[in-house]
Amino acid sequence: MLTSRRVALLGVLAALNAIVRLMGAGVAGIETAFAVIVLAGYVFGARFGFSLGLLSILASAVIGGGIGPWLPFQLIGAGLVGAGAGLLPRASSVPAKLTVVSIYSVLASYCYGIFLTAWTWPLFVGPGTSISFLEGAPLLENISRFVQFEIVSGGLLWDTGRAITTVALIVLTGRTLILTLERVTSRPDFSKTA
Repeated sequence: MLTSRRVALLGVLAALNAIVRLMGAGVAGIETAFAVIVLAGYVFGARFGFSLGLLSILASAVIGGGIGPWLPFQLIGAGLVGAGAGLLPRASSVPAKLTVVSIYSVLASYCYGIFLTAWTWPLFVGPGTSISFLEGAPLLENISRFVQFEIVSGGLLWDTGRAITTVALIVLTGRTLILTLERVTSRPDFSKTA
């Protein structure tokens, strides 16, 4: 349920995450925003995670001047990363939670990268090359061409950088962030009257 406390928390986390993202976005696939998106999505659920992913990237784009044709794909991709984290199975101990979100973060980093690369593939390569999208070609042939494009364009390296950065941040800060976010959810709300 989206209470006023959660809306305020969403705004604060999105603003902080937008600033944190500016510290690494655009450098060899280093993506500093995904750790908070994944952890908050895991603690607060899919809707919160989707909203945080979308708002974090949007605020970061506005602050850093990163508005362009790629932005809608980044917004949707980051939102889906947060929503997916909210759908993960719940673990009982903090180390188990960190393991679950770390494994998910690796998969989500590559899926996000594939999603972003897929929209540029037909536009940037153009027709007539060995890695071009072939309309009407068998699915496996186009998948093979897409993988070749990912290798040539360096997309897999960026995705690997994103996965490593996200897992490293989760390992370094995840315990504290999960316990803090869970504490926020368990605090009583004294503003409600009986």
